[in-house]
Amino acid sequence: MSRPISITIDLDAIRHNFDYAQSLAKSSHTMAVIKADAYGHGAVATARALGDKAKLLAVSSIEEAVILRQNHIKTPILLLEGCFCSSELGVVDDLNLQIVLHNQQQIQDLLNASLSAPIDVWLKVDTGMHRLGLTAHDSAQAYQQLLTSQNVRSIMWMTHFATSDQPDAPFLEGQLEHFRTAMALVSNNVSDLSFSMANSAALMATPASHGAWNRPGIMLYGISPFSQPNTLAEPLIPAMQFSSKVIALRSLAVGESVGYGATWVAQQPSIIATVAAGYGDGYPRNAKSGTPVLINSQIAPLAGRVSMDMLCVDVTHLSNIKVGALAELWGKELDVNQIAHWSDTVGYELVTRMPTRAKRSFINERTVN
Repeated sequence: MSRPISITIDLDAIRHNFDYAQSLAKSSHTMAVIKADAYGHGAVATARALGDKAKLLAVSSIEEAVILRQNHIKTPILLLEGCFCSSELGVVDDLNLQIVLHNQQQIQDLLNASLSAPIDVWLKVDTGMHRLGLTAHDSAQAYQQLLTSQNVRSIMWMTHFATSDQPDAPFLEGQLEHFRTAMALVSNNVSDLSFSMANSAALMATPASHGAWNRPGIMLYGISPFSQPNTLAEPLIPAMQFSSKVIALRSLAVGESVGYGATWVAQQPSIIATVAAGYGDGYPRNAKSGTPVLINSQIAPLAGRVSMDMLCVDVTHLSNIKVGALAELWGKELDVNQIAHWSDTVGYELVTRMPTRAKRSFINERTVN
């Protein structure tokens, strides 16, 4: 019998979440952001599942795009960070990719390139996040250069928000205004320009950010992008089920401890369940005692430190717990954001850093690409 830990990805949930994203902006196109192996959910399987829905896929690097093409994914692909060197433009040309341009060197490399056909480009404007992007002045200048280039088929304007998970924050409105100002430098009517601003949070909570294309990422996997509960995220269905089983039960007397460092001490006669899951499987080591774990659909608190291969749960107050009981670490019944909160991180990090040791399987697969 193999170790019982597993990761199950429900591809129908991803399809449902994509449909929900599209319903929020029916006059827009919706690309599927599947960078970082679809946020840990499997980029190839996700691309196939969305093959009859998503008309554009977004990844972070050319390596991610190559993997998709090698697996016969034919959907157009956008490189969100563009090319890291001019030699990658040959691969862009060969694989029919689209690229983001966020600095002067990328723009110059494209203008100087010899391509077999013009490509679609996305001009990124830095509106205040200050990671990537051109200033308003430089983006206007670049736009005019790109308009006359034989290497360019179309130009999409884009930016990225710093506080879209806080839709009432004044910083977000400032970014919107900055973006409009940048586009106004090249057009008296900015509605004539195609643009993309909305990520998952903005797509749900900031209709003013909806453009020709919206860029949902985390919401496609059923995870809320908001730091606080938000009714707009309620229709999402978590796609990842991270689970294992109880492999031991132990009775502890008052004063006895559990795990490394003896940080958890029984305050009453207690029953501790050991679950075959640890930080070697992707469960966060810094999850605190009290972090919820679902044992046979009953909530119980984590007890003590997470080990590499195991974690312990206080099941004293649960009923009918036996060796072999199912333990959901996160999934449809236990929100990964809850685990992230107890671990001082975000759900994004937990699902994207899953190692390969846990068995991974896909359900509701459909061959549509």
